[in-house]
Amino acid sequence: MFGVRQQHSCAVWAVLVLFAAARPSAAQPPAPASPPAGPSPPAAQAPPPDQVGFRFHGYLRSGFGVDADGKGQQPFIAPLAGSKYRLGNEAETYLESTFDYGALSEGENPAYFDTRITLAYVAPTSQSSSFATTFSLREAYALARGVWAAQPKATFWAGARFYDRYDVHLTDFWYRDPSGFGGGVENIAVGSDARLAVAWIGGSSDELDSNGSVPPADLFRFNKNTFDVKLSGLGVAGGQLSIAGDLSHFNGDQVNTSDPPLVLEDSWGAAVNGIIDWPFTGGRHRLAVQFGRGAAYDFRSIITRPVGRDFAPGEVVHVDDLWQFRVVNDLLIGQRGPWALQGLVLYQQLENGAATDSRVHWVSVGARPIRRLGRFSSLATEVGWDHTVQGDRPGGSLIKVTVAPQITPALNFLSRPSLRAFATWAHWSETFRGSVASATSPDRVHGFSFGVQLETWW
Repeated sequence: MFGVRQQHSCAVWAVLVLFAAARPSAAQPPAPASPPAGPSPPAAQAPPPDQVGFRFHGYLRSGFGVDADGKGQQPFIAPLAGSKYRLGNEAETYLESTFDYGALSEGENPAYFDTRITLAYVAPTSQSSSFATTFSLREAYALARGVWAAQPKATFWAGARFYDRYDVHLTDFWYRDPSGFGGGVENIAVGSDARLAVAWIGGSSDELDSNGSVPPADLFRFNKNTFDVKLSGLGVAGGQLSIAGDLSHFNGDQVNTSDPPLVLEDSWGAAVNGIIDWPFTGGRHRLAVQFGRGAAYDFRSIITRPVGRDFAPGEVVHVDDLWQFRVVNDLLIGQRGPWALQGLVLYQQLENGAATDSRVHWVSVGARPIRRLGRFSSLATEVGWDHTVQGDRPGGSLIKVTVAPQITPALNFLSRPSLRAFATWAHWSETFRGSVASATSPDRVHGFSFGVQLETWW
């Protein structure tokens, strides 16, 4: 399918079907879905309730690890993959500090106003000869609620913010992230259950990627304008469906790192995101299907360099030729007896616009089961497999296995703080030799690392 070897195609879609069929039975009474899992704490993922006064929350991960030779730890990530399985595979300190101040207007039927600022810092923790801290202002916006008499729960906002982000905590993969500068209104009631959100968003000058990592300096990141419309709360097939549509315009630009410069053409683009949640007691099952083309191909507020694409000086990039299709199947069980679990099946196809070998395929399958050992102790085991291939070139796979005893306040997949020790082993295809953890394993097709880590949000 789509140019991938037929046996790979059949295997991928068979796994997708089986994974979707694994949804817990309807005999389990529905309950509210677990809070989002991602770099920001759950409280930072949506506009706050009407809380007045000052509030402080954030996210932090930090630790130290080395490879089998005692050198600084390097993450194991497959070439052309959009993310990595993160347990025991993160080699930086990342901190988000969020400051909120809420207030009510005077008089009867007061309106609610809130201001939010989020600062972020990231630094490598395992490099012996360099230590560079990157600082970023990730959010700076205000909102108003209760100012529209006919829609008392509608929320207006303006500024720079995290907006309607979706990720898989297991891999820290933000598959929808239109965060940026702009404004809009959300939570407009449509009928009894549905909610409408409308936003105009411009590209962010944030120096960090969605997962808090620092993007390579040679990758371009350009501003575009996006008009985003989302309808959520639709009851479909026993779950809650949200549909988001994006219309994006890129006014063209050039990259001056070569002579002559690289030229990107103007582009209009559109994207659609369908995400359905099936909540159940102690967890949820989520299925996302996405397609984007042209300026909207990457489901973000900026134009980013397409994966697998090299450019010659003076080349003209036809942004209209870019498109991307993605399916994300994500199962989260917060706690079931002595176990907790998150599992992922992902398929992605990207057209990067190159003259040859322009089609990039990525398949990812993994899970992190957690087994309780004592009141505060548990054992997390994460296994992840990524397979990538570009056009007719030889493809390859990477498998990563991590064992991590940990201490948490409770047995729940999202219970934090989590204090961990970890041991990680990875093996990759011969075709990836020299492209995975190249600083510590330049001539190998396998690697090992161990260390300690803290992850928390509040």
